[in-house]
Parts: sequence; C-alpha cells; structure tokens
Amino acid sequence: MSGRPSPAPVDARAAALEALASRAPTEQLAIAARRLGGTRAGIAALDALAVGSERTPAAERLDGTLLEAICARALHGAGGAVFTPAPEARLLAALGLACAAARRGGPAASGAAALLLAGRPAPALAVALDGLRVLDPCCGGGALLAAAEGLARGVGATLALIGRDVAPLCAEATALRLKLLGARADVARADALSPPWPAAELLLANPPFLRHERVPAPAKARAARASGLSRQADLSAHVLALALRHADLAAVVWPRALDTARSAEPLLAEARTRGGFRVRLRSRAAGSFTASVDTRLVVWAAGSPGDAPDAEAEVPLAALEPAEAAALLDGAGGPRVRLARGSAAPRGAVTLGEVCEVRFGTKTGCNAFFHLVPEGAGRYRSALCGTVRLADDDVVPLLASLREARAPALATTSRVLFRPRLEGSASARRHVAQGEAAGVHLRPTCAGRSPWWRLVPGRGVAPVLYPAKIGARAFAFHNAGGLWEDKKWHALFPRDPALEPWALALLLSSTPVRLAVEEGARQLTGAQAIADVDCRVLAAAPFPAAPAMAAAREDLAALWAALRSDPVSTDLGAMLARPAQRELDRLAGALLGLGRADVDAARAALAERVRDRLAHAAAIRKAAAT
Repeated sequence: MSGRPSPAPVDARAAALEALASRAPTEQLAIAARRLGGTRAGIAALDALAVGSERTPAAERLDGTLLEAICARALHGAGGAVFTPAPEARLLAALGLACAAARRGGPAASGAAALLLAGRPAPALAVALDGLRVLDPCCGGGALLAAAEGLARGVGATLALIGRDVAPLCAEATALRLKLLGARADVARADALSPPWPAAELLLANPPFLRHERVPAPAKARAARASGLSRQADLSAHVLALALRHADLAAVVWPRALDTARSAEPLLAEARTRGGFRVRLRSRAAGSFTASVDTRLVVWAAGSPGDAPDAEAEVPLAALEPAEAAALLDGAGGPRVRLARGSAAPRGAVTLGEVCEVRFGTKTGCNAFFHLVPEGAGRYRSALCGTVRLADDDVVPLLASLREARAPALATTSRVLFRPRLEGSASARRHVAQGEAAGVHLRPTCAGRSPWWRLVPGRGVAPVLYPAKIGARAFAFHNAGGLWEDKKWHALFPRDPALEPWALALLLSSTPVRLAVEEGARQLTGAQAIADVDCRVLAAAPFPAAPAMAAAREDLAALWAALRSDPVSTDLGAMLARPAQRELDRLAGALLGLGRADVDAARAALAERVRDRLAHAAAIRKAAAT
C-alpha cells in the first residue's frame, strides 16, 4: 500500500520574502518585526507561516534572520555590503569571545571556544564574559552580534552589545533582531568612517568590501583622514585599521587582498607592532564564506607575540567541528585543517625582484579616451569621443589583456594607446581638448599627472609582461614587438643585460614559478574565477640564479622554440600534459634546486588550486542566483 508523498519542506524565510516583495524595504521591516513579535501582519501568506526563534532555528519557522535577509535584498551589495552567513558568524564570534574570556581571567581560549560552541552552561566562563562590551561598527543585519548573544546565553552569560551601521535600514534591523533575542543592546545609525566609536573590549566586524576605485571621492577623503592610510586603500582596509586601534581584541572578516596590497602595508605593520594574529582561518573549499571577495576569519589581539600560522580547512567552515575550531587557538591543526608553517625558498633560487624591476602596467584613468581602435588612414575610434584623426606618432600599439596574447611570443592586438610626444601634434592637441571637454582631466588618476594626458613618461616598452589577473590560463609574454601594456599586465625590466627576455618569459611560464605566484595571489572576483597578482607577490616569486641559467641556456632555448608560438588554452590539464611543458617544469625545478618529486607535486598542486578556484566561482554564481 503506497501512501501520499511527504509535502516538500517549507522554507519560511524565502516564503516571507516573497510575500513582502511588493512593499518598500522599511515597510517590509516593520511588517516582519510585527509578525516575529507574534502579531498578525495582515498578509495571508505571511500569517500562515510559523514563528520561532534564532535560539532554536528551523527552516520551517520564521526568526530574526528574516530581518537581515530584507536588508540584504534591499542593499544588494551597495556600499560594499556583504552579509555574514550564520555558521561563519557563530564561529568567528565564538573565537573572539573565547579570547576575551581568557583575557578576563576565564578558561584558556581553546577550552572556552569549545564550551561556547557546545552551548552548555559553564559557570566560570559565564563569570568571565558577563558584562563584556562587544561592538560591531558596521553591523549590517546583526549576524555577528546575534551570534555572540546566542553563544554567551548558552553558557549563562549576558553581554553588552553595541551595533552601528551607516545604513538606517540595517541599524533598525539589528535593533529589532537583538530585541527579539532579549539582548542588552545599544544600536544606532553611524558611519564607521566618522569616529569616535563607542568603547568596547571585543570588536566584531565584517567590513564593507569596496575597492578604492569605487569609493566616492568624499568618502575616500574621509576614510584616509580617519585611518591614516592612503586613498589607494580599499574601504575594508580603512575600517579594519580603525577597528584594530579601537579595541585590544578584534574578531573580523579579513579580505586576503590586504595581505599583499601595498596600500595595506601600514595596517599590517601597525597590527604586528602592537600585537599578533591569534587565528587566520579560511576554507580551501569556499574562502571564509561564499562571497565575491576571498576572505579569512581573523582574530587579532594586542600584546599577542607573533602570528599564528595560516589555517586552511579542507571543508567549508560551517562543517568544522567545535574541537577543530577550538584547536586553532592552541595553534593546532588537524586532518581537515592544515597549517601553513611557511616553506623555505628553493635552495637554487633568488627572487624575481632581485633580477627584474617589476612595475605595475599602465593605468590610464579613462580607457574610453586613451584606448583607440584603428580605422585606417590616420582615423581612430574612441569610445568617448567618436572618430578622431591622429598622427602616426601620437599612438603606440597596445596589448590590452592576456586574452590578446595567444602564446608566450604570439599576440593579436586590436587597439592602440594615445601616448603622444610631450609637445604633441596638432591632431593630438585636438584630441586632448576633446578629453577636457568631456571632463577626463578631472578624473582622479588623470588629475594626478602633469600634463594629465602624459602616460608613464621616461620609460620605454617592457621586454616581458606578466598578467596582473590570472585564471586557468596564465603565462609570461615576450614583448619582442614593442607593444605598450595595459594595467592588466605587470611590466618586467631585467636588471642584468645578460638575462635574455625570452628566457625570463619562458621560466615565468614554468609550473614551479607559477605555483609560487598563485599561492600569493588573491581571488578578488570569485564569480569570474580570476585571481589578482600584486607586484610584490610577483617580485617575491622564486627564480633561478644566473649561473644555473647560463649552464642550461641550450636546453632553455630548445624549450623556448617548442613553446613560444604554441597557443595556450584554458584547459590546464592539456597544457600541463604537453611534453615541452613537462620538460620545462622539470628543468625549471632543477634550476631552482627542486627534485622531480617536488616538481610533480607542484604540477598537481597547481591543477588542484585552479580546480578549487573554478569550484569557488561556481558556488558564488549559484549563491548569487538564489
């Protein structure tokens, strides 16, 4: 006898969002708060849903996370807002609270973290946490503060929670959410870039993820004044600089880009002068959570001696067991959490920065003006100014991206760069006037040059280029044709004339060197599976010493002949399987002092890393679509 199929489980939050979709965000919030408080909302689809609590979450019951979901939908990433998922918020809050309890005379941090995550009464821990002032200066929908409240209540403690957010909708949502939990809380609208902040012993934060190019000029100036960092720093760096100065203990979401960005150097230097990072955790499977910025969960403590090793989980952080998370506070890993203790440089290596000057590619400030498409007979098409006439020496050939380079010595270009001589031709002066009429000279990058249209004066074309953004496809380009480079490339200039550009390009395209670059790169736009390579990361890559290269020149030349014009595809497996690539990898490894087993491991590691990045991008696209 067959019964009726079980009804599909109800996703109460998704159903509530659908029921509220036609209302303005502030009205949605007010209606949701009434329903969560036990009052009927007057919307049949909403009133039909059961109401529960975040303390005992269930997918079929509404709880305070609905308020955050309303904010996330309304803001849709505006201002760099990325909301922290509940499992990661709980983990980060537990690590921060555990360290705070230990500093207040409670149990050791690792033991406290295990107790907090277990959620059982713990009198000694409760005493240590009671009254702890916890601040989130950019609280969003309140995920971190709600997580801290739930963890503390679980062991019997009561916190003093403080939330601030620049978005009034978020401040209101957090206040309502914490009220539903019965928390002792002070929440208000405030801009994190306008200190002072309320006093706190523990700071929790998931800062806004906004590249400096997207920060409005007034906010950028205010941020630089507040943090002391340059205007080239991303918004997250400014907020985190303020955060680490404000409290002696901070548990934060940390964009990995800050570890290598030149603009964030003062932030890291100050953090390590005043203390150290107790935890730096990410997931190999999904960063610290599925976001468009590659991140870590970080705990920083004033006075802490040195940094704990970077920890990388083999599973999403939501899948970690309490004991695995707690062990991190003792500096321990486990079968599913690997610690990066750092590896010695290959014994036959120098760094690329020792043999080459590594410079950023050309940033025009307005490609629509400077990048031109030839139409013939001295005519060029500008995306900003339409068709313009220019003299031959007003422009130079341009390699705009890795996509135009088909192989290490083979490229097909479609644009030129407006880069006239200082005196300029009459036609160049007319184009400059067109740009000024369009306001190009007022753009920040252009306004910082004198004259504004003169690009990278005093240097010639770079003999070797390396992509600033890499995906499955990455190699160095031997620029024998004298092409000018876009900002999507790094420009490499050998310091020793004996270092032949083709040999430099060849070895930079070997797997042992590429893997070292990949390990330092950070994924900025996960939906596109592209990683960003900073100049400092590239300059730190291992490179063979000159005597070793000289002895192998004949073998290198033969490999260059085989690979220079061989098109490189996005099928990394097929590219690694090429006999010449395999031989190059083994020769490069030998020149660096690596054994064959080390080289084989590097090849496998590169393939795995690229697969992981593609999987991470797919997860982000899936999350964005739901």
